[in-house]
Amino acid sequence: MSDKARSYRNTALIAISSVINIFFSIVKNKFLAIFVGPAGIGSFGILSDFVTTVSSIGSFGVATSGVQAIAKASTESNDQVKKTYNTLRYIYTIISLTIVIGIYFLAPYISMLLVKNESFTWFIRIASITIIFKFRSFIQGNLITGLQRVGLLAKGTAMQGFIAMIVGIALAYFLGVQAVPYLVLSLGMGSWIVTFIQSRKILKELPNTKQRLPLKQMLPVFLIGISTTWSGLLENIVSITSKGGIARNFGQDFVGYYQVAIGFTYTYISFITQSITNDYYPRLVALVSKGSEEVAKFVNQQIAISMSLVTPLLFIMLTFSKLFLTLLFSSKFLPANSLINYTVAGTFILVVAWPIGYVFLAHRATKIYIIGELIGNSTLLLLNLLAIWLANFPLLGLAYVLHFVIYLAVIVFIFYKKFNGYITKENIRTFVINASVITIIIVAKMLFPPAITYVLGSVLIALFFYICRNEYIFMFNSVFNKKRGKQLNNN
Repeated sequence: MSDKARSYRNTALIAISSVINIFFSIVKNKFLAIFVGPAGIGSFGILSDFVTTVSSIGSFGVATSGVQAIAKASTESNDQVKKTYNTLRYIYTIISLTIVIGIYFLAPYISMLLVKNESFTWFIRIASITIIFKFRSFIQGNLITGLQRVGLLAKGTAMQGFIAMIVGIALAYFLGVQAVPYLVLSLGMGSWIVTFIQSRKILKELPNTKQRLPLKQMLPVFLIGISTTWSGLLENIVSITSKGGIARNFGQDFVGYYQVAIGFTYTYISFITQSITNDYYPRLVALVSKGSEEVAKFVNQQIAISMSLVTPLLFIMLTFSKLFLTLLFSSKFLPANSLINYTVAGTFILVVAWPIGYVFLAHRATKIYIIGELIGNSTLLLLNLLAIWLANFPLLGLAYVLHFVIYLAVIVFIFYKKFNGYITKENIRTFVINASVITIIIVAKMLFPPAITYVLGSVLIALFFYICRNEYIFMFNSVFNKKRGKQLNNN
């Protein structure tokens, strides 16, 4: 099977589990919107971002570096895999317990920092327990991903979504807004339960040893992890700062609108991020030794695949955003529609940027990677603060798009100059066409009533599928017919 066909198949496997997870998420979000409202969802966003930020700092990027450590150990022996796993679990159990104890005592000050009063103190203390479960889930996930058990990963995604839906609905129904910290906690516990069950199956295949590796031998793992943590840390700091500013200047409800608008597209294309992390990145690392030409070819292949898979979804979500907001949340969230036009455009740019950004990590060019992420996140923070200072809520959406435009320009420039990379004319043409369609739909939504926009958007979507029909035929054959997919690719 060709690399392209394999990419489609692996992405399809992850996509199926993601679609199932998205369905569970839609049902859960609908009930959350009813029972906790915009203010509750906004509070959930603040607490969730806080826990994620602390986890990013305290874990030293183990979600990424731990996978590399397990994968490397698997090339040596099963005994080495088990020792590496034991070491990671031991270190991060101690770290997580220390962090949670520290947050318990600092919670009043953290609450003042986030919402300018101490009302979040116990919310923060309860939600912080999530960190213990998240860290254990990280390590168990390292074992699954590092040993390339893609089937388990796909099943785990769906199982976690189901648990989060059932628990989330129950908590929201019985506790209302008071359920917010427990909702955050339930996500961490659900992830831990699933990865615990799955990792048990793998551990039975490994030697029954409790030995650990010397801490000095784990130092490279920490160094790699710290460099990759930088991106997530910056992103979450920007998110918390922006949401805090929105809460203080526009009100708690607007944090909910912002949370929904940003997550509206990002959540529903999560299968691409998972595919890039679990399939594309490991294969990219293996190609680095073969030279810049092979790397560039693979990057362009992934860009084409990402656009083929994601663009139709973005067209649909953009065209029918009002209907989706009402259906998936409630009419109370319609003010978020003013941002969705921009977040869809920004997400499209992000999908193109992802494969390029991973080139820096594959080459272990951590300084370049950090600089690129610093430019991107600093730009978003400055633009968001400007919009808040101008008291213009819709301007936050424009800030989202502009920061991705700048970020893409920076990393493409680096890709060309430092890694002898290039973007094919075909990908550039496809990017321009897709961006033009998105622009047309946005302008139509501003000038015409919804009925006309729905018709125009539907026509453009149908035309898009017709023009790209050969690519989607190949995609279908790659996923459901290995032999035919290979023949089409050779032609």
